[in-house]
Amino acid sequence: MNSNVRSRRNCLVILVMLVWLNTPVSPLDAQAPEKDAGDPPSPVSLALSTMFSPLEAPDRKTMGLLQRNFLDMAGGSETELEVALVIDGTDSMSAELGGVRQSVDRMLQDLRRFRSKEIRVAVVVYRDHGAVSGEFSIPLRNFTSDAETIDQAIGTLQPESGAPFFQELPDVGLHVALTQLPWTDDPSVTKWILLFGDAPPYDVAQKYPDYPTARRRYTDALLGSLARNRNIRINCVLCTSSEENSQSYEQVIDQTRGFMSQLASDTDGVMLDLSYPAIQKALVQAAKTPDVNYQQIASITEADLAAVRQVDAARAPAEIVIAVVPHEPLDSVRFDPQLDSVQVATAIRYQFAQLPGVRTVSPVDVQRQLRRLRAEGLSDNQTVRGLAGRLGVDYVLWGQVSAGDATVQTAAYRRRDGQAVVRVSFDGDRGRLTDVILTAAAKEGQPDEAITRLARAVQKNASEARLLGPIAESGATTAELLSAIESLGQALAYPAGSEESVQRLGQARRSSQAAAAAEPRNPIAQWLSANALFNLAAHQFRAGDDDAARALMSESKSALRRAARSVDRVASEALALEIRADEALLIRGDAEQAVATYQTLTETQMPRASQLRGHWMLAGIYAGDWGVSRSVVDRQKSRQHVIQILANWPDSPEASQLKHWLMWDDAAGETRHNYLPLINAEMSEVDGV
Repeated sequence: MNSNVRSRRNCLVILVMLVWLNTPVSPLDAQAPEKDAGDPPSPVSLALSTMFSPLEAPDRKTMGLLQRNFLDMAGGSETELEVALVIDGTDSMSAELGGVRQSVDRMLQDLRRFRSKEIRVAVVVYRDHGAVSGEFSIPLRNFTSDAETIDQAIGTLQPESGAPFFQELPDVGLHVALTQLPWTDDPSVTKWILLFGDAPPYDVAQKYPDYPTARRRYTDALLGSLARNRNIRINCVLCTSSEENSQSYEQVIDQTRGFMSQLASDTDGVMLDLSYPAIQKALVQAAKTPDVNYQQIASITEADLAAVRQVDAARAPAEIVIAVVPHEPLDSVRFDPQLDSVQVATAIRYQFAQLPGVRTVSPVDVQRQLRRLRAEGLSDNQTVRGLAGRLGVDYVLWGQVSAGDATVQTAAYRRRDGQAVVRVSFDGDRGRLTDVILTAAAKEGQPDEAITRLARAVQKNASEARLLGPIAESGATTAELLSAIESLGQALAYPAGSEESVQRLGQARRSSQAAAAAEPRNPIAQWLSANALFNLAAHQFRAGDDDAARALMSESKSALRRAARSVDRVASEALALEIRADEALLIRGDAEQAVATYQTLTETQMPRASQLRGHWMLAGIYAGDWGVSRSVVDRQKSRQHVIQILANWPDSPEASQLKHWLMWDDAAGETRHNYLPLINAEMSEVDGV
């Protein structure tokens, strides 16, 4: 089915985007550790479990810094890395010490996927003056990459009293790490400190006559200078504190933030502030994402993309790009999928998208740009031209629906000057609108217009002309289908799991199921229902509700079975192939047949959206996703399909998702995290009825 990751494409022929957003599967090129099913994890445990995971790290701003900055600095895979963990060992950190013990191994596993060379770890614990075990200890002095040795050192972490003051000795812990650990002198080795604490050091001016050792030992300036001289980045995690210390914690939180942010800034490090409820909420949500395994592929560079573009440019047909606007006045246009004016636009967009050589723009992209243009107070002609320019389309289709007799008046406006090159008036089935537009373009359009050439080519091709027929037997069912198409298309343009996305998926489900109830043998209705249900199932998986996800996935597969039984009624060859391929993969488990069918979708005579769908599915299958056997896995082929997407659909949501997972570096023109997450196996194995 389709994924919900900021999609910008029309649905139906794009209905597989959430395809890589869930649960583990073999082969295990990089296996995720199992999550602890005991007590709820602490914020620091959640942070460690996500900070170096492109799949899970929440995109949340904190004091102008982003947690994903940890991802940004995780690259440099051609260098060794030394990491000193400097940890507050006082009792106010009891829960967070448990979180460190629980999740350091997960953090290191995630980090190792970024770096081909060795990662070595040392551990320093600091406390407060007068602590029973001393002001600091070094559980792991010599940097090591041995996982068992690291686990043993982390396992010794136990909290001790930090009384009588809330301030601790992080300055001592950092100074010990900077001066007593055996850092390599090799300048090619990357060096980090990860500081975990919930309290600031003593103020330089603070003096306690009864506690002469309760004082600041090393200034920020000295610590920063020592770190810079050895090319060590100090990265800070401001942890939460125990409930009984909450008042003291809040009283000095600004001092703690100032201390940590200053050190991070001075040494080109990163700070993550876990004291903010919004950050904690984002981490909790991220932690609900099921554990995944990964498949490694070779790195991808801009040169790889350029080579593919050069080959494909010589054989790809010319492309026409079209945006369709709801048929209402531009100064008050709405995007409610159940409005007739919106369904007119949906019908036009959907059928144009079925034609080879045509690309349509997402309705949400149209809405966003139109909102900006309306704020500028432009005329209709200026708005149409501006919309075409900002969206990069050849034509904008827009018009009005008569309030009296529901007659549609529409026109195709060209980008160059905003002039209408085709005008039609039509009062019949909405499913025939595109046919009417292209018929008019073929008869009356100017020969040098791209839409005229397209129209005349369609008239000569009987199989393409079939695409322009009605999509349902009745007007009422057509309206439900158009509502489902529009709702699903809008849902996929919003972030997965967002309120906007889930709301629209619910509408797509209701409308498609209403259409299926009215016309049970309508394959488009069943196909839309299967896709809406799949995306809702994926949302429930991400939210941690496995039972709800399985129930929805079972419904989705049942709808897919019904669509497959009626697939011969589908006018679109590409859509029929998609249904057959999905049925082979998800229902029959026939990966070989699914691969062959998806491969057909990638051929140049197929609609652009269908080609993209084929490459997307093949990239996942060859990586080992969807529960396929090891015999199917081919990492080189998976990589080639990823390259096709990045090269030929660079602005697609699929490309955006791949760039996120693979950590594409625009400046270097290459990937930094060469692993694909395998996340659809569990859902693919749920049986429908």
